[in-house]
Amino acid sequence: MSKQKRRKCPFFKKKCIAGKCMAWTLNRCSFFDYYISKVKKNRMNKIGDIVLKVKNLSKTYVTNSIKVEALKDINLEVKKGEFIAIVGPSGAGKTTLINCLGALDFPDSGSIVYNNDGIERDITTMSYSEQKDMRLNKIGLIFQFYNLFPVITAYENVELPMIIAKKNSKENEGRVKELLELVGLSKRMYHYPTQMSGGEQQRVTIARSLANSPLILLADEPTGELDTETTLKIIKIFLQLKEQGNSILIVTHNSRIAQAADRIITILDGKIIGENAGGRPIEQLFGDEP
Repeated sequence: MSKQKRRKCPFFKKKCIAGKCMAWTLNRCSFFDYYISKVKKNRMNKIGDIVLKVKNLSKTYVTNSIKVEALKDINLEVKKGEFIAIVGPSGAGKTTLINCLGALDFPDSGSIVYNNDGIERDITTMSYSEQKDMRLNKIGLIFQFYNLFPVITAYENVELPMIIAKKNSKENEGRVKELLELVGLSKRMYHYPTQMSGGEQQRVTIARSLANSPLILLADEPTGELDTETTLKIIKIFLQLKEQGNSILIVTHNSRIAQAADRIITILDGKIIGENAGGRPIEQLFGDEP
């Protein structure tokens, strides 16, 4: 484009920066097409879409001079708002994987990178205090046996992570009530765990895991001790959390829960041996259950 013909670009709202535009007759320049293609590509590969990236993760236990390879070169990515189920037989390495991802155990090699708004942090290179901070603020942990404090109420159990994180006490009250309402326990918030059923305790655990708005929820057999009706309530909560944009990674032996997840990853002898699509409606999976 000659100098005298340079004018304001209708797309960039300033003087043409392409320099050699060949398509002004179409009211669209070649540089603009190139720019848009790059933007689209960057958006598709935006690092913010990936909450967790696991690369070449390995873990070996040594017992009585016997080596057990619990994890072997695990590679995994979890995106924001994704619900993933990890399945496999007992002893396959599922719980070891969850413990490593939750900074409760330490791999021998590999990386576990969490992405918080574009800021990547590898928990395998963190100090103990940094890992503790990650567990408190960025990783929501849900266990099979609840791990609630029996001498404080459901409300206080959910509030505890906020107190440890030194959150504003006035804001805590609204957040705790919101979370207990989310899991259907607004009328049970002042009951102690010993006064609640197993399903109610697990719902308190889910509410507690969300207290500090974590990047991801890691759940190890959260319905292993629950009946079918209660399991359905729990899976509905997980699906609701997914719709709200929460990322969830769950270890389960329950095939119906696994099929409700977006992806089903199978582990055997410490290795990922397969991946299948899930996403089946719970109405199909649970039939006429209430």
